[in-house]
Amino acid sequence: MRKITLFFIFVGGIMFAQQPQSYLELSNQNQTNEFNGETATVINNSSQGIIATYVAKVLFDIGLEENCSEPTVTYEDFLGGPIEILDCGLTMSNAGDGCYDPGELEIGFQISASNGSNTVSIPAGAIGNTDPLAGAITFAEYTVVEFTPNVYAIAMDLWENNFPLTDIRVFGETGDLIETIQVNVPTNLQVFFGMIADEPISKIEVQGEQDSGELVGNLYFGATCEALSVNDNILSQLSVYPNPTNDIVTVKMPSNIEVVSMKLFDVLGNLVLNNANTSRLDVSNLSSGLYLLDITTTAGSVSKKIVRN
Repeated sequence: MRKITLFFIFVGGIMFAQQPQSYLELSNQNQTNEFNGETATVINNSSQGIIATYVAKVLFDIGLEENCSEPTVTYEDFLGGPIEILDCGLTMSNAGDGCYDPGELEIGFQISASNGSNTVSIPAGAIGNTDPLAGAITFAEYTVVEFTPNVYAIAMDLWENNFPLTDIRVFGETGDLIETIQVNVPTNLQVFFGMIADEPISKIEVQGEQDSGELVGNLYFGATCEALSVNDNILSQLSVYPNPTNDIVTVKMPSNIEVVSMKLFDVLGNLVLNNANTSRLDVSNLSSGLYLLDITTTAGSVSKKIVRN
C-alpha cells in the first residue's frame, strides 16, 4: 500500500492430495516444497496494444523508463488484511470490503470474480505463499482487476494451484479486448509478470486454465506511455541478428545513430554482460535461454529479446 520499486525473487509452494473447489478449503492442506528454479514463459497470441511483457521486476522497471513519459506506478502489497483465509465479498477495493477497511487498499483498482462470485484474501504462508494474495474465491471462476483511471502498465505476482497455464485478457479504454496473453506459471509458486501497453487499459481478466485457481499479489499499476516520438520511430528501425544465436549478436541501426552501451540481462533480471561503445556482443560463454538486451544509443534506449541457442 505504498508507491515504491522493488525486485522480487519468490520461493515456496504447496502440494495437494486432492483438488478443492474453493480457497476456503485449503487452510489445513498446504505443504511447503522447495523452489525448482522455473520462471514464467510468456506467449503473445495476437499482439495489438501491448508493447512488451516482462518476467522480472527489474526488466519491467527498465521498460517503464524506456516506454513511458510518466513511469510512476502505484504499488499494492495487500498487507494489513485478515490473518486467515477469508471471504471478502463481491469486490475488494479502497472503498472497503469484508477483508480490508475503507482506505486500507490503494485507490485506483478493484478486484472481483466472474459470474458474480465472491473474492478471497490469502495471508502470507496460508497455502505456502510468500506474500498476501487475492482473487476469485472459487476455482471455477476467474479473477477480474479493473482500473480507474485507466492505466498503461500493470505488473503482479501470479499464483496457480493445479495447472500451469494462465490466460490474461487485456481490455482497452472502450472495453474492447486488445490482447490475450498466455503465461506458463509453475504451480504453487509466486511468479512475477508485467506488461506495458501503448494504449489505456481499463481491465484485465486473469483465468487459470482447467479451473486451476488463479490469484494475484504485489500489484503494480499506472504510468503514462504515449505514442512514439521521432527518436522512437528511429529506434524502431534497430534490429539484432542473428537471433537466435550461438555466439555473436550484431546490432544494426540507421546510419545517423550510434550505440553508446549494451547491457544483457537474464530472465531473472541479473546483469550478465555489459559492453560499451560497440555494436557487437559475444554471448558464446552464456547458457542457452532467453535474454533481454538493453541498448543505449545517441537517439535513446531500446530493449530487444534475444535467444542463445
